Amino acid sequence: MKNKLSTLLLAGVATLTMFSCVDNDNLNENNGDNDALVSFGVNDVQTRAIAVSGRTLTRGAINPYLSSEDLAPQKLDVKGADAEKLCIIETTVEGVNPVQADAQTRANVIKNITENFSASGHRGTTEANITTKPEWFYNEPTLSNGKLVTPRKWSWAIPHARFYAVFPQVKNEYTKIKLSPETYEGSPYIEFEDETDVTNQKDLMTACSGHVHYSVQGTAPRTDLDFRHALTAIKFAVGQNLSINKTISKVEIRNALSKGKYTLSDKFDGTGAKWENLSDAKTFKLEGLAVSTNQNPNAVLTGNDGDNYTFYMIPQELTGKNITVYVEFTDGSKIESTLKGSWLAGTTKTYKLSEKNSTWEYTLETTNPANVAYNQDKSNDYLVTSYRNAPDGTKQPVKWKAVGFEEYDRATDSWTNLGTNKPSWLTAMSKESGNGGATAESGKATITKADLKDRLTEYNKVLQDATAKGSASNPYNLSNTNGGDAIQNTANSYLISAPGYYRIPLVYGNAVKGGTTNESSYKTAHTGTDVLSNFKDHLGNDITTPYINVQNASNPATQASIVWMDQQALVDDLSVTNNGDKSFVNFHVSAANIKNGNAVIAVKSADGTIMWSWHLWFDHNDALSTIESTNHDGNKFKFTKNILGYTLYKWQATSYESARSARMKIEQELGNGEKKTAYITITQTPYAERIYSTTFYQFGRKDAFPGVDVDKLYGGTIVKNAGDNMSIKNSIQNPEKFYTGDVSWANNYYQYNLWSMETTVLKDPTNALVKTIYDPCPVGFHMPPYNAFTGVTKTGENVVYQPGKINALGNWDQGYHFYTKDASSPSTVYFPAIGSRDFSTGELFRVGGKGIYWNGIAEGTKTGRCFTIEENDVRPLMQITRAAGACIRPVAAQ
Repeated sequence: MKNKLSTLLLAGVATLTMFSCVDNDNLNENNGDNDALVSFGVNDVQTRAIAVSGRTLTRGAINPYLSSEDLAPQKLDVKGADAEKLCIIETTVEGVNPVQADAQTRANVIKNITENFSASGHRGTTEANITTKPEWFYNEPTLSNGKLVTPRKWSWAIPHARFYAVFPQVKNEYTKIKLSPETYEGSPYIEFEDETDVTNQKDLMTACSGHVHYSVQGTAPRTDLDFRHALTAIKFAVGQNLSINKTISKVEIRNALSKGKYTLSDKFDGTGAKWENLSDAKTFKLEGLAVSTNQNPNAVLTGNDGDNYTFYMIPQELTGKNITVYVEFTDGSKIESTLKGSWLAGTTKTYKLSEKNSTWEYTLETTNPANVAYNQDKSNDYLVTSYRNAPDGTKQPVKWKAVGFEEYDRATDSWTNLGTNKPSWLTAMSKESGNGGATAESGKATITKADLKDRLTEYNKVLQDATAKGSASNPYNLSNTNGGDAIQNTANSYLISAPGYYRIPLVYGNAVKGGTTNESSYKTAHTGTDVLSNFKDHLGNDITTPYINVQNASNPATQASIVWMDQQALVDDLSVTNNGDKSFVNFHVSAANIKNGNAVIAVKSADGTIMWSWHLWFDHNDALSTIESTNHDGNKFKFTKNILGYTLYKWQATSYESARSARMKIEQELGNGEKKTAYITITQTPYAERIYSTTFYQFGRKDAFPGVDVDKLYGGTIVKNAGDNMSIKNSIQNPEKFYTGDVSWANNYYQYNLWSMETTVLKDPTNALVKTIYDPCPVGFHMPPYNAFTGVTKTGENVVYQPGKINALGNWDQGYHFYTKDASSPSTVYFPAIGSRDFSTGELFRVGGKGIYWNGIAEGTKTGRCFTIEENDVRPLMQITRAAGACIRPVAAQ
């Protein structure tokens, strides 16, 4: 669970004393005290003080030992980028993220203690001899309403007690919060270690009941636990009117002590609690930010997913300890500031990046609510803190009000001013003005729930409504840009985006290019054991001509069939026109049945032997548009928009594809010169459920295999496990067979140049890959070269559990949205974890959990180069067995 900034509705004091009846067998005493069960009135000192004080806390209301100097603001110098312009303004308020209550709700306090806590009990026959060890009970889980999970009963013979409590509950499995041993004598202590990742940090609160006397037999005495914060809350914010225009990506607190011993007070008022034995300086990080310095004035920094984060730090001296605040920007620049003073328990410090010449007596801060789901109509609380520092260090409330609304325009990456009107989907803001104060005021946004619509029907309708191509008497030639008779450019895969009558020339892969024989696609001058100098046909003979029915003139292809389809009736009416080098396979695609999907068709000789096959991909005509991406070495590659064979089976989504955001601009009613302004941003997330797959390929083969299981195919089938029987002949004659294992691959399908004709060595680093007739990519595209994917990490190397080195926008999204260059790029390219087919069984494997994308280069006689992705695991330099079924994202030929 992320360490979200808690949102509280504050009110007056409510003391809870809970009782329950249990069997005597569950209790250790049986002397007439059956109804006298130990339970606690659970109070939060901070919440109670705020409720009593109203909008403004009197200094010392929570911690009576705080001085005006402790709460005085200070200006800190920075080193690094723009140091001459910038400073950090430190402000301190009493309380840990204090939130004030509305006047009408102060009678009902909502406390920070909302989950189980730990309680220990000491007792004695008199107050003086209450044991110094928790001999009564130790580290007992206790409900937030004050009731022990395992009930305990007062003893009339031992009527004096003292209780200690720790929140959160101390558990053995979490080793960073440890309670002093049960045998320890004295006030208990906590061995505390702070998490370095702010999203995992824990708040720490403790309480002591003081002396409690069981004085009326059978009636449990009132036993209150007043919880107090033991840590310091740290927040970061962006100041107003900053002259720099940058985006903050990371904030760190460096060299702060992470471990310490906290001894609990043995008094009800909390006096005497102390930190000691601090050690182990570490760096504490908040990463994954994207906060603009000029678009978010006075806003507290939030995470990339809209969550608000607070650092919870061990109180400690800062001056002279070289404890620093470090801020990093997406352009690589950074600043650092050495902290002074001290962090005190039960206070909140805000470090605000500001201009040196700006005034900072007035403070206006906003905290945005977490993003709102498409099907929710209420946001979490947004917070506004508005006050000014008086000369004596006290905080004086400053009224604030809404002065306008804006809506984000994603197309122009700018905000549109709506005046006093809200966008239609933002129905209301419950609080558009406030009285201000050093404790935050809260409000909620009311939002229109978004409807879902069937996007797949719309998607397929584009194909169905497209102008039909060709006719029964004159089918459209897919190798010709105009559909004419001339054979111009051939491939093993063709994109179809409209119904019609089609034909494909009987040519081996890309053996015709620009209207002429492309001999370099099936022959090379290179020789050697690991080089296929002359590519083979379905009989294992050297190919000597591009044309299948010229190569096999004595036994030509005369018939055609469907190998498999993943949508119903995509293709019908197959036939072969046998005319030497002008032979074609013909087929029909009906307007009624065309939809996003895949089919594999094959041509056969008279005896039914398959001589060659082709992949037909039914998708929008922009599926092969390109996205330029730069690898780690600066080389540019143009990847296809869609992964080869991408097919949607379900798609429902909101009408808006990207998150929609609106913001309310607020302004203080007082100020030194220009009044301070800030924004409260409300973001509603989109929703899209897509069920999709792509085709899978084994290394060096042209043959597409479906991304769905056999029972979801329409017409034809595949053999998921055809055994360890791989060879060139078997591959061509059996495009439906997924050959498993690795022995036959190593013996019969081991060559280095199956997808890259001029490759004669393993791990060939060339970017000038020469396409072969076994390449499965459409016309104008070929397999990705060896280093095509290295731009997906910031190092160009494999990255495992180092999310900061993944060159992607946002977090794991069943894949990653990788920057096409770096964080400054205007675009991304999405690689989903589409799964694979297992090399040993042919079964679908880890769909949604892992993605494997082939390069065109061999890594070994049994392996091929590939790029793999899992959550927090991105490896552009991987290899897997050639028998695995992986995805292909083609690269445009240069």
